[in-house]
Amino acid sequence: MAALPPFQSEALWSAFAALHLDQLASSLRTLSLPTQRIAISTLIQILSLIPDPLTQPYFRKFLQNTSLSQGLPTLIASSFVEGIAWQRPSGPGHICTLIIHLLFWCGVDQGDDGKASIDASVRRALYQKLELLQKSEVFGQLDSERGQQVEVQRLSGILNTIDLPEVPMFIRSTQDHLAGQVDGCQNPVCGEEAELTCARCKSVRYCGKGCQSLDWKEGHKLRCYQTAY
Repeated sequence: MAALPPFQSEALWSAFAALHLDQLASSLRTLSLPTQRIAISTLIQILSLIPDPLTQPYFRKFLQNTSLSQGLPTLIASSFVEGIAWQRPSGPGHICTLIIHLLFWCGVDQGDDGKASIDASVRRALYQKLELLQKSEVFGQLDSERGQQVEVQRLSGILNTIDLPEVPMFIRSTQDHLAGQVDGCQNPVCGEEAELTCARCKSVRYCGKGCQSLDWKEGHKLRCYQTAY
């Protein structure tokens, strides 16, 4: 994927996210980390390589669909705590980025305390895991790994903020902010409010037919899929 031109890589990730995420999630739920460590690690690391939900609408749509993403945030976070078998090109920092996406795009009602999509006990164990990771030799080796150190530190800070009494609605407010960034027209130079939704994929929005037609010609026709969610 890394060897492909950006537009081809984006088209392939769109196809994967639109057509296979539900199957990947179903498979992930059936696996056991103690007995199928490589399999569950591989699936989680595939998820960690999907582009940011802010720019990948099918991934965003999947995470926001509670019936499809239910339980995944806690499952993936607990797997990280218990130990994932790392395989390049993923790594600890990439999994931390994935967990951040799960916190910011999945509903907080998935968690057992209503503060985040990950159960409170798992969040605490995850925070302790990250603290130990930052003190280990492994952390120093992440320097050149595409910002992995930063992502480990970022997730640690987010987890710490979630339980601060002075920031009781941290995740919800962050989700509202992100939602505002994707509600506008898909045309990045437009900036107008979006009133139309693509009838086929129902994943992107436009202010009118003009921007919709332009985006279709600019590449949406390569990334437009009808999904089951």
